Amino acid sequence: MTMTIEMINEYGTHAVDVTIDERHVVLGAEEVDAVIERLALIRASMRPEIAKEPSRTHQYVIEMDPCWHTEKHPLYEGAVLFMRHSGLGWAGFALPTPSLAKLHEALGKHLAQLEESHALMN
Repeated sequence: MTMTIEMINEYGTHAVDVTIDERHVVLGAEEVDAVIERLALIRASMRPEIAKEPSRTHQYVIEMDPCWHTEKHPLYEGAVLFMRHSGLGWAGFALPTPSLAKLHEALGKHLAQLEESHALMN
């Protein structure tokens, strides 16, 4: 089976052409969003599961200065963190209070190191 996925300009609008063997479908932005969301739901139930820690050898796509939003979780103690990836869309993460505290501590350490290095430069 051969599969290709490429961006095309369908009638002046960007679209994605997905070809598997000799069959193909053209998807607009909304259909691509729906496919990504559906594939993510399916992938979440597949084995092997996604690793709990990021790989040190994989070259991840890094979103620079992403949009984010937080709000109180409506059902338990903690917060929901939403982060926006320009290709994958918004993803929400429910963080219970202990995880929220660990994230706060980890980010605080990064800020302290940055402040220290800036102080040394000045």
